[in-house]
Amino acid sequence: MQNSRCHLTRFLFILLSAFFLAKRNSPNFMPRENLSNIRAILFDLHLTITKPRIGFIGLTRESAEVAGIDLTKVSDERLGEAIQTADKFIKNYQIENDVDIHWGGEPENWLEVNRVLIEDLGIKNISNEQLLQMETHWKETMATNWESLVEGAKETLEELHRRGYILGICTRRHDNPIKLLKEWNIHHLQSTIHYTAVPGYAKPSPFTLLKAADDIGINPRFCAYVGNYVDADVSAAMSAEMLPVLTIWSNPRESDLAPEGTIIIDKITELLDLFESPPI
Repeated sequence: MQNSRCHLTRFLFILLSAFFLAKRNSPNFMPRENLSNIRAILFDLHLTITKPRIGFIGLTRESAEVAGIDLTKVSDERLGEAIQTADKFIKNYQIENDVDIHWGGEPENWLEVNRVLIEDLGIKNISNEQLLQMETHWKETMATNWESLVEGAKETLEELHRRGYILGICTRRHDNPIKLLKEWNIHHLQSTIHYTAVPGYAKPSPFTLLKAADDIGINPRFCAYVGNYVDADVSAAMSAEMLPVLTIWSNPRESDLAPEGTIIIDKITELLDLFESPPI
């Protein structure tokens, strides 16, 4: 009986040791003292604290239809390929022309991009007016009803702010998000807001994250950055020496790509369990 108890105790000890070792080596393990050093929490927007009404393929179809461009015979797969071609073109264009950090805010900026997209689909004789109309609808939609806050996001930001954390937005997009932040009634909670989708400035570059840290006067090592893509958000956070927090509600497979030291959460409300209060 004594030997059986000894064997059972030893087995439980080994089992618990293995569990805590595995937890320590897992991507979402982070010593509590590291979390307690955090003074500022910066956020991505799209698929982090916001959710879209429709995807980019759906919005492209909608915008084309408004401009009188018929894409009904184009499959989603083929349209996705054309979008990738246009995306490659615009990335090269921005670098080759050394555009401003906030380039892309005007519909006219996207005239040639949309032409590349439509012509890649084999559609000819589309006027500049149609291409501009397509982009105008895209931008109007993005600025109004394309995305909304995920459940619990506003309440989480409000509570983190109440607890004393400095909050900010660092997002990869061509259009200024301030109007949306005001409509969602979270603009007043932000101490810094940076946006750009221009390569070199945009994530995975840490540029906007470091600019935000400079704005608020907080060492990047005392900042956390919350995003949903490992190759963009986590990479930018780690390059900036910030604590990376990965939300996986939009794509659970991202957790498999997360490097060691990444905090992984499913719901944005889980931040309240992690960040109890900033250091005094």
